[in-house]
Amino acid sequence: MRPAGFWRRYAAYSLDALAPLALSVPLLLGTGRRVLADTDVAMQQVQLRLFELMDQAIAGGGDAGDPLAQLAGWSGDPVLHEGVLALVATWLHGLAVAAAVLFALSALWFVGFEASRWQATPGKRLAGLRVTDVAGHRPAPWRLALRFVAGVPSWLMLHLGHALAGWTKDRRALHDYIAGTRVVLAPGAAEAMPRWARRWLWAQGLALAAAFIAVVAGYALLLAEAVGAGLP
Repeated sequence: MRPAGFWRRYAAYSLDALAPLALSVPLLLGTGRRVLADTDVAMQQVQLRLFELMDQAIAGGGDAGDPLAQLAGWSGDPVLHEGVLALVATWLHGLAVAAAVLFALSALWFVGFEASRWQATPGKRLAGLRVTDVAGHRPAPWRLALRFVAGVPSWLMLHLGHALAGWTKDRRALHDYIAGTRVVLAPGAAEAMPRWARRWLWAQGLALAAAFIAVVAGYALLLAEAVGAGLP
């Protein structure tokens, strides 16, 4: 069995991850609309109460020119507190629903395809990979389900569990060790990474670099505007 390299595995995974994400969009449209509607209501409540508190500060002779300085005294206001809690609860609920839908779709995609006769997701199949047990045999479905769930700790550890596939001798990630699986090159697959995989990795790298440059440029523009306005 020839172990698959880290970047080849990542290219396959990042391609596969697009499918559950795309499938989740129509399923989450209703949730997204509700989150936006509830957010609008909560924001209106918070804004209205802030305006009321500012008016009270002006009427009482307070400093209304710096409303942020008043927040410490307003933090105990029950109406404002209720609005902020409603806003937080709305977004936490929306994120929980989105995470549950994505988790379920990803489980069906990865476990279902890896349990098929391909022993690979479409991305792994295109990359010339397959999932086996440590003896090189077709894994049992329960082992593949465990492999998928065992990937959660790697996400919580900032992908350190996934990174194990980059430096361990047999190129196994944490979830492979837990589930007793391996990702190997399929019979007949070339040792070199497929051309599409290299281009796909380069495209992701360029997109990440462009996003970083855009953030830095935006921050520099805001800083220049602040300096031009004479702000400290």
